[in-house]
Amino acid sequence: MQDNPNMEEQTEDLLVDLIDWELAFEPFQDKPLAALRLGFNLATLRAELDSLLIKSRPVMESLEVAMEVLFPFTSFHERSFDLFLRYTEGKLTVEEEQMLEALGVKF
Repeated sequence: MQDNPNMEEQTEDLLVDLIDWELAFEPFQDKPLAALRLGFNLATLRAELDSLLIKSRPVMESLEVAMEVLFPFTSFHERSFDLFLRYTEGKLTVEEEQMLEALGVKF
């Protein structure tokens, strides 16, 4: 074991990449509400990690990749990735939620 391990090198070895996220999210195929629920959980986790004084950039980037991979499994995939992110973060206006409902997005 090293006396002064490089934390960035250790963290990069533990990150989940695009292919790993794709494999992990396969069970969400045809389950858009479950995928959306997971999107809320990932957004909550990301917000919590973002509030910390010391942030791990590789972890934050991995969570961003996770949201991009999860997006097609939700009912938002035919609409807007930006609206998906804002919805999972609780930042949509009432008008935007009504518009999405009119477009057939299931919450």
